Amino acid sequence: MKQWWKPLKTFLRMKYKECLLFVGKCLTLDVHPERIQEIREAINKNAVNWENVVRLSSGQYVLPAMYLQLKRNGLLTELPADLAEHLEEITNLNRERNLSILEQAKEITEILNAQNISPVFLKGVGHLLGGLYTDIAERMIGDIDFLVQEEKMVEAAELLIDEGYQPLTEYIPEMFKRLKHYPRLQNFKYPASVEIHKEVLNPRYQKIFRGFELIHEKQPVAILQNQAFIPSIKHLIIHNVINAQISDKSFIYGNVLLRQIYDLWLLSLKDDIIKIAKNYGKKFNIFNTYFATIDFVFSSPKGIKYQNTTRTNIFMKRMNLFLSYPKYIHSIYKTIIFLTFRIINYIKYPILSIFQKDTRKLLVNLLTDRKWYAYHLRSYLKFF
Repeated sequence: MKQWWKPLKTFLRMKYKECLLFVGKCLTLDVHPERIQEIREAINKNAVNWENVVRLSSGQYVLPAMYLQLKRNGLLTELPADLAEHLEEITNLNRERNLSILEQAKEITEILNAQNISPVFLKGVGHLLGGLYTDIAERMIGDIDFLVQEEKMVEAAELLIDEGYQPLTEYIPEMFKRLKHYPRLQNFKYPASVEIHKEVLNPRYQKIFRGFELIHEKQPVAILQNQAFIPSIKHLIIHNVINAQISDKSFIYGNVLLRQIYDLWLLSLKDDIIKIAKNYGKKFNIFNTYFATIDFVFSSPKGIKYQNTTRTNIFMKRMNLFLSYPKYIHSIYKTIIFLTFRIINYIKYPILSIFQKDTRKLLVNLLTDRKWYAYHLRSYLKFF
């Protein structure tokens, strides 16, 4: 008998878009139980290429979330037994890791509270602390991101360095104004690296959303029993959209980031996303196209609303083209955009360094740091 990752001849070759939409429906089963039978029939008809589904959901960091949705809705018996065991093992490991990360967040909070610094935990850890998920194993987390007051960023970093954390790249004081966070800190006794933010966006985009706005409306985290906070639901929504669309450049590249849109969809069940988006005037299109993308990928789920505008229609036509031809049209498009940005930066920063002392200092530090060359090379390898 062939194993699950070697699709049977009777399996239909699931194209990328079909695979993405299937995973999207699986991720919405708790709220849309009417989709259970549709998923069951697709599995029983051998219309699901599990190799492709696992590869996509794993690469998009939603494999545990998909597994738990299938489990809670009685669909695990429809899966090949060895696949179900594999997914359960991964999910259990992720649950253990997240529990360790929550303990790490608690220790960080205690260290900072001793010096009257109160962290506001962002993104994945913030969602865990806020109880966004039915099961904490749903979210795969890379770093612990938290926000502090601008004047407290360096002090917070020094406190963690005193506890054994080390910056992965050198901190350059002259670049303080150009940073949104301190260089990533790592302590190999703990599961996650740490990013201490003074802002949530790079200086170029800070007019859209400032860190002090988020701090002003922060919400306490009861489970830590310390002075730790998370953003309000409104600000979690805003940060999710801007982080995905601008910081991760999904608006420019046309990428679908399943982990982020799954978070946004869960948040959308708690607040009116269109009402929030309308406060952003000229940037409304960035919000609206993101909501339209989620509506498409998750097959019009509850909570997601968007306005059907000309700009949104153009964006979604481009998105459909990219999803239909991911290895050709989309890959070529992304490569051109990526290399264009890199070439512009290679030209821009040497020119700016002639006139700006802090840019000159940064450039000298980078070019004399051997680690930077390896880091820069890895950025190419990661992209391609």
